[in-house]
Formats: sequence, C-alpha cells, structure tokens
Amino acid sequence: MGGKIKLLGEPAILDAAGQSQPVRGHQAWALLARLALARAPLDRRSLAAELFPETVDPLGSLRWCLASLRKALNASECLNGDPVECRFAADIEVDVWNLDRDDFDVEQAGPLLGSLEPRCSPEFSTWLLVERERIAGIVEARIRQETIRAMSIEDHGRATRLAELGVRRSPYDEGAHILLVKSLALAGRYDAALGQVEAAEAVFLAELGEKPSAALRSAARRTIASPPGGISPEAFVRSLMQSGLAALSAGAADAGIDCLRRAVRDAEKTNDPHLTATATFELGTALVHSVRGYDDEGSILLRQSTELARRSGSAGVASAGFRELGYVEALAGRRPTAAAYLAQAVELAEDSDALAGIHGVIGFNLVDWGRIEEGLDNYALSLEHARSAGNRRREIWSLGLGGWGLLAADRLPEADSWLGDCLALVEEQRWISFRPWPVAVLSESRTRQQASPRELRPGLEEAFALSCQMNDPCWEGAVARALALTYAAHDALPEAMEWLGEAHRRCGRDTDAYSALQVEILASQVEISSRQGRPEVADAIGREWLALAARTHRDAHVARAAAFIGGRR
Repeated sequence: MGGKIKLLGEPAILDAAGQSQPVRGHQAWALLARLALARAPLDRRSLAAELFPETVDPLGSLRWCLASLRKALNASECLNGDPVECRFAADIEVDVWNLDRDDFDVEQAGPLLGSLEPRCSPEFSTWLLVERERIAGIVEARIRQETIRAMSIEDHGRATRLAELGVRRSPYDEGAHILLVKSLALAGRYDAALGQVEAAEAVFLAELGEKPSAALRSAARRTIASPPGGISPEAFVRSLMQSGLAALSAGAADAGIDCLRRAVRDAEKTNDPHLTATATFELGTALVHSVRGYDDEGSILLRQSTELARRSGSAGVASAGFRELGYVEALAGRRPTAAAYLAQAVELAEDSDALAGIHGVIGFNLVDWGRIEEGLDNYALSLEHARSAGNRRREIWSLGLGGWGLLAADRLPEADSWLGDCLALVEEQRWISFRPWPVAVLSESRTRQQASPRELRPGLEEAFALSCQMNDPCWEGAVARALALTYAAHDALPEAMEWLGEAHRRCGRDTDAYSALQVEILASQVEISSRQGRPEVADAIGREWLALAARTHRDAHVARAAAFIGGRR
C-alpha cells in the first residue's frame, strides 16, 4: 500500500497518494500511538484494560479498533495476534519512529496525538503525559539544534523560521526568544531583533510578572571596535582574548565578556578562520560558564566556532566547541543532542587533556540519563586522562560530579572517597568557587549513612553562604536541598520543606538551570510532603516532577513519579 502514519500533531493515516483514510474514535488513535511507541508486542488484555476501562466488553472494543485501523491502512497482516504486533509494511512511514533521523521534519511535528484527549484509564493518561513530554523535549531540542546549526552556516532564513517555531512552541522560554533575536540580528535585521526584544519583554512582564534577563537584549547587540595603530590586527585580537580571559579569571565578568566580544568582531575582519574560530570559542565558553542566563547565545557562538574550526583544520578548537555544546545540552536535559555533540568531540580530540574534559561531560550526561555504570566508566576515563595530562581542575570536576554518580549508584563509601579527594584538591588549587558542590553531595552521602545532621549543618551553611556570595543558582539549590535532607533525617519536616522550597526557587531562577538537580528537588518535595500528610501538595508537585523528568530524560525518575501518581489514584 505505502503511506504514512502521522501521530505528531492531529493524527492521520495517509495513503500513497497523500489522501487521509478515516479512523473512527479517539480510542483507536490512542491504541495506535500505544503500539507504535512500544515498538514491541503488547498483551491484549492489558491494552483493553488501559484503553476501555468503562466499556462492558473491553476486548470486543479493542478488536473493533484494531479492525478499523487495519481497514484504514488497507493491510490485513498488521495489528494481529496476542500479544498484538504492529508488523507494518516496509513502505509505511511512522513519524514517531523517525525522531532521531537527520531528515526528520521538525517544522511539521506537533504534540503526540495533537489535541486529542482519549477517555482511557489513569495508567494510559500517565503514559500519554510522559510520552508527550518526552517527545516534546526531543522535538524542541531538535529545533534548537537545527536553529543554531542554520545560524552557524549563515542560513539566516531557515534559522529565523525555526526560531519563530521554537517561540510558538514555548512562548515563555527565554532561550527560544534569545535564538529568535539572535537569528534576526545575524541576518542584519537589527530593527526586527530589537522589536522582538521589546515584544518579549512586554509579554513576560504581563504574563510572568518580570522581564526576561539581560541576555535577551544582549542577543540583539552590534559590537563595533577598531584596533589601535602600529600593531597587526591578529596581534590585537590575541591581546583582546588574553585581556578578556584575565578579566574573567579575576571575576570581572562584564569586562571580560566585552573584551571577548571585541576580539570576535575584529577577528572576523582578519579573514583568518582559525583566529576567528578561537575567539568565537572563547566568547561562547565564557558566556556559558561565566555569566548566568547566557547559555543560548553561548551555544550559537560555540556552534559557529566548530564550523569555522573544521573549515580551517583546527580540530582541537572544534573538539572543545562540541564538548561545551554537549555540556550545555546535558545541563538542560537534552541528552540525545548532548550525546551527539560529545561523540563528535571525541572524534576530533587531539590529546589526553581534551579527552579528560570530554569524558567528564559524557559521564555527566549518562549518569543523569540513568545510564549510571556507563557514566561512571567515563568519569574513570576522565580521571585517568586528567592525571596523565596534569590537569587538576579537570580532575576536581570529574571527582565532584563523579561523586554524584556514585551517590546515584548507592556506592556511598566510594562516593565519600571521591568527594574527599575532590575537596582536598579544591583546597590545594584554591578553586573555592567549586567547593559548595562536593560539600553538598558529601553531606547527602553522610546523611544517608546516618551521620549526625547537627554535625553536617555548619559546613553546609558555610557552603550556602559562599554560593550566595557567588550568586550561583545551581550551587545554592544543591546546598539548600542537602540542608533540607538533614532536617528530614530527624523528622523536622516543616524546616525540610522550607529549605526545599528555597532550593527550588534558587535553582530555577535562571534559564540555564541544572535540570537534573531540579528533578531531584521535586522528588524530595514529593517525599517530604507525603510524609507530612499533605496529599494535595504531593500530587501537584508529583505531576510537575513527572513532566520535567520525562522532558529531560531522567528515566528512573519517570518510573518513580508515574508509580507515585498511579498509587495516588
């Protein structure tokens, strides 16, 4: 027969000529989605119970729906048996099976089953919620990835079109607006970029009660600088990069970023792709790590740097750019995209120092994805390469984040050892700004091992004060959650919930929040509110927990949250 099954957006079965074939009833579409996404045979009785809980003859209703679908597909050999198997003909395309293909058309992808809301069992409703969030996360990550890619190769028309789609899908996501503003600015449409900034600020103020961060207006800027006389443009660019990086190291983020912006603009005038790639990489990395809320603009610049670097044969710069892109995507929970970037980073890596950084970020992505043992293997590789290269900061990072992975694996004595080594190196290297993280994770490990909460709190309170001084939302959220767990350990539940509320507020105040930590905070809030006997609060937070876990690929949390919601019904 040939044709297409469309489940993303308003569902349809199209024949080879593109004509829509009739399928009656929301339940039939629900059945088709359930089978297509399972990609494996499903038991008839279980399907009938999920889809037709209120009918007199659930199995009969299931047979009727299967027959209706076979008729629409003009294929008697599919959707048969017990368990039921799809067995679609090879020339039938199913859109949800193509999400990871390069030729998948993100511009045509809507929500799973569109606006349909089938009247099914609570179990199916939970499944549909999870799958809608999971697929929406994948599609939005693809839109973001392709928008940045289009900007990096100067396909400004496609970049703007995709960015506009991203804003329509997520109208209150500041990152989507930043991509749209930047795409307009790069296309030379500066008035349109500023108009978009003003429109977004008005909407955010009216609907959310506050304006977007300064990162949005910054995305529309034009930087103009001229080198002084008497030195080559290339030397001037390098001096600007050195000045910018020195300012960042000294904590003067605004001055450092301004120097690096000028370096990029002047590097572009030299027609030296390696120099431009390097300057663009340094600016992108600085925006990601040194300024809160600028991950989106930083990602655009990093993607541009990888294109320039590959054209000029600068594999090391390209590898570093892909590593940083992978970090941004992993931080936000866009894990398949992160994995793709990091695989490219490994291919282009030139030495142990580069591999240390890349394997550390791979471990970071995999552990939070739920692939914990794989992630820990990559942290071990990162440590091996970092020690070989003598890079203490990479060693510190992998020990600290690897300790979080060991905590997830419930290997508490090993976690204590890694985190103790991490803190010793932090003191040795005087990397004090990193200290709150291992303090928080080590405290959680010690709390699980019944250490005295009163003995743990002074160190946590000091780490919280340091996090606040640095204005670091991630560290503030991590330490606040660790403090909450110390109160929960001896049933001081109101104090625990107060600290968890503080953790949630602080961790989520910027657009580039650590999504995995946000999921952990929500899970802790559900647990404590349930212990308090507040089922309505636990149920509301549980739904937020499930949606965020599904969207950010925290698979173990999806199962836990779904079980919690199912048990509440």
